[in-house]
Amino acid sequence: MDNMNSTVEKSMEDIELEREVDRLEEMRRVRFKKRTLRNFAIIFFVALIILTFFSNTIMNYSLPEVTTETIYNGSVSQKVRCQGAVEVSLDQDVTVSGKRVVKEVFFEDGDTVKEGDVIMTFEEEENTDLKDAEEELEQLESDYEKQTLRVGPDYSEQLSAINAASDEVTVAETAVEQAKADEASLATARAELETAQAAYDAKLEEVAPLREKAEAIKQKEITGDSDYTDEDKTFLYDEYSPLEGELEVLAQTLEEKKEVVTSLEAKPTVADAEADLATKKATLESLQLSLVSKKKEDGVTAQTNAIDDANAEKKIDKQKDKIDKLKDTDDYKELKATGTGIISGLTYKPGDTIDAETQVASIQLADSGYVVTCTIPKKDSQVLRVGNEAEIENLWGDDVSASIRSIKADPSNPNQQSIVKFEVKGNVQVGETLQFAVGNKTGKYDTVIPNGAVKEDSGGKFVYVVKVRATPLGNRYITKKVNVDVLASDTANSAISGDVSELDNVIINSSKPLDDGQQVRLTDK
Repeated sequence: MDNMNSTVEKSMEDIELEREVDRLEEMRRVRFKKRTLRNFAIIFFVALIILTFFSNTIMNYSLPEVTTETIYNGSVSQKVRCQGAVEVSLDQDVTVSGKRVVKEVFFEDGDTVKEGDVIMTFEEEENTDLKDAEEELEQLESDYEKQTLRVGPDYSEQLSAINAASDEVTVAETAVEQAKADEASLATARAELETAQAAYDAKLEEVAPLREKAEAIKQKEITGDSDYTDEDKTFLYDEYSPLEGELEVLAQTLEEKKEVVTSLEAKPTVADAEADLATKKATLESLQLSLVSKKKEDGVTAQTNAIDDANAEKKIDKQKDKIDKLKDTDDYKELKATGTGIISGLTYKPGDTIDAETQVASIQLADSGYVVTCTIPKKDSQVLRVGNEAEIENLWGDDVSASIRSIKADPSNPNQQSIVKFEVKGNVQVGETLQFAVGNKTGKYDTVIPNGAVKEDSGGKFVYVVKVRATPLGNRYITKKVNVDVLASDTANSAISGDVSELDNVIINSSKPLDDGQQVRLTDK
């Protein structure tokens, strides 16, 4: 009994021990799972942070890179400055009317000449320019006479074909009407044939049974048979023979009706006649359209010929005017000054040949006033107006004044530069350099930005302001489009008004086009 109790107690201890071992093993597994999950969580978050960092870095490099400037309060001067050399206001070109050979030259470049002074003389020779001009006029007149000898358009062949086609259409129309009449006649003839056939068939049905008896009686009559009686004779001649006569008449009528039907059936049908009419009409219409087209072409040709004739007449008139000028010219032997001033561009010397209409020199007319021409950026010219008074910054005193005479695009760079011409009055010298300042006086403004920050679209002028947005991963820089009015502007800066304030940052340059609300990155500076 004691041994049994001892065994039971030992078994209970073993069970408790196994349970304790199992519990400890379970706790070990739980701790292992927790460590594993914690490690995975740490790895996941570290990877997430790394990926987020790299994705932000990659995204930042794909963003437009912008340069900004801070809005400040300051001064804006709208004065535009430029300089140029004094020139006479009006130059007079000196030319010769024909080809000349220089004999003597009496002035040098830069000399002062008076109206009527002989600038140079020419060798005496035949005026080849006049001779050439007269020969060219003869050729122009001859060519004009030839081109006016044109034969007018002839449509007789087309009209003849159209008339013939029209006659064929008329004949075809008559044929259609005749076919319709024949069709009606054929219907009538077929009805009559059917009636004649019925009458013949009825009479034949009546005569056929009597023919055998009639043939027998005829045989008796021929042979003189004693059985030939008066009754037979009466049947043969009074009854049967009239029926045969009627049958023959009906047979003849039937044949006549058949011939009529056959004849009408042989004639063209209405469908055939109408098809032929359609063909004839199409041919006629084609010929008529061809004639209309040819008349249009001839009309265009006539207009072209008229234009050519008018141009030829203009050339002839122009050549005659040229000859008259050559005849009226007085510079065959000498070239005189037609105004008083400084002669420039005179480079010819004795023995040189001067072609017709070539500019020999120019005379800067002394009494025409003075001008100075400047080239400035086109954006600066937009604040200037014709008539604006200009300050002359390198002269002192009130005896010289200047104002803008004209503003126009520079032909060599019309999109970027403008040419401003100033009219100068007072005691100045040709070739003297003057420095001008034009525009409003300097003003103080609360919001001033570089000119490059001001943009413009169909809605007007605007700026892009950079706004900062804080995020867990750092600051984000977002654009905000703000409409503004430009209060004043000079060559570098503009004063603006709008939903902006001092210390706001505006974008002046961007590596890519921008939109409102777009994220950007700032340049490193």
